[in-house]
Amino acid sequence: MYNLGDVSETVQQFVRDVGAYSIAGIAPAIFSVIALTIFTRLFSPSAFGRYSIAISVGGIGSTLLFGWLNKSIIRFGSKVDERKLIGTAFAVVIGISLCLITVAGGVYALIGNTLGPYQPFYAAALAFLLMQGAFQPIIALFRATLNSKLVTVFMCIKAVAMLAFSVLIVLFVYDHISGWIWGNVIAIVISILAVAALSDLLRTVPQINRDMLVRMSGYGLPLIGWIMGDPLLNQADRFLIEFLRGSATVGIYTSNYSLADRGLRLAMIPLLDAIQPIVIDRWNGDNQERIEELLSLFTKYFFVLAVPALVLLGALSRPLSTLLLGEAYHEGYVVIPIVGAGVFMWSLGNLGQIGLEIRERTALMSRGLIAAVVFNILVNIPLIMSFGYVGAAFGTLLSYSAYAAFVFWYSRDRIVWHLPTETIGNVMLAGTVMAAFPALLYVSDWYTHGLVVVAGVVSTVVYVSILYVSGEITDENITRIRELT
Repeated sequence: MYNLGDVSETVQQFVRDVGAYSIAGIAPAIFSVIALTIFTRLFSPSAFGRYSIAISVGGIGSTLLFGWLNKSIIRFGSKVDERKLIGTAFAVVIGISLCLITVAGGVYALIGNTLGPYQPFYAAALAFLLMQGAFQPIIALFRATLNSKLVTVFMCIKAVAMLAFSVLIVLFVYDHISGWIWGNVIAIVISILAVAALSDLLRTVPQINRDMLVRMSGYGLPLIGWIMGDPLLNQADRFLIEFLRGSATVGIYTSNYSLADRGLRLAMIPLLDAIQPIVIDRWNGDNQERIEELLSLFTKYFFVLAVPALVLLGALSRPLSTLLLGEAYHEGYVVIPIVGAGVFMWSLGNLGQIGLEIRERTALMSRGLIAAVVFNILVNIPLIMSFGYVGAAFGTLLSYSAYAAFVFWYSRDRIVWHLPTETIGNVMLAGTVMAAFPALLYVSDWYTHGLVVVAGVVSTVVYVSILYVSGEITDENITRIRELT
């Protein structure tokens, strides 16, 4: 039963961190959606599609080169000397960045004139890659040390600066959608400066500690396959759509995909960001049963909180697309609930894999995610050819589900991921009833944006009521949550 009466200091830390990470997620999500609303009205789906490809290349490149550092920092940040850790990380970031700038300059000299409509994006995507690579290890450090308040401050600064500078650049400096990327770059620079001003730790001199580097690389480098799998699994469909259907289709798909992804991650990422460092921090090398209990407990929380968010996202998919995106993008609203279900499965898999991370089964995780990426490409090609961007959305759902199944299967060894089956059954029942109200409106002649919003609110009350009757939520739970918050 979902009983918070026995919660310990661990769960109190979880509730506090979820609140802080929710704020850290809400601000970027709100400002990103505002930017999305503005730019889908200023630029065509074709232009937006090319922007999506460029920002994806920058994000994937940043993850490839620097993502292993982030994972290593989260893994060891609370266990080792912080200054040695961050000094080594800074030195590695600087070294990789200098090498990349040299290589990228040579590549542009050779092929720059052949890039066509993507030429204006080259420098912007490169700058975004470098700045993102510098910023993420900093955030990882504060997550690892459970300093959620500083994470919130930095993410809010970045979100506000991104919107302000993106709009200013596009409207007054450079009338091209790549200005959106330059706005992101400037926002990251401002955020890094703010971090350095507020935290003495970030003024550490870059200097490699050999033992630290060996330990970090030994853990992080085998994870590259897994780390790369995340953005590839998330964004490979855009490249396939570009090749098979063109930039305009990419623009329609990506804009609606972003609404689903950002909306649902707003509910799920704060949970994961709070859970992962807490569980890792509680691991002492010999308390397997305690870690299994924590994973099972947090999985309960995940289902209770994430399922209504998923249902509500699906219920509001059409009004969200209509109100927030330009008219040329509205037809893509049908992908929102499908992508949302995929994000749910991906987040669930990320929760379950914490046990594998603790045991440092990084090579296994990498193989599993690479297999999911290959599966994603294989199923997406025929689906996109037959059904366009709707097929791509189903490919995303199937691929994310495959990875969650992989994690569950291999978590049976050592630290076992025990699924709370009773809670899952009650939540699925409540979620199905919750979804029925808006679904009836979509298939009837009564549909209006206003009615479906009302149905969403009413169905949420019904969801909570069913969980209350089933015992998943009790008066004691409610009282305890009020005390913790």
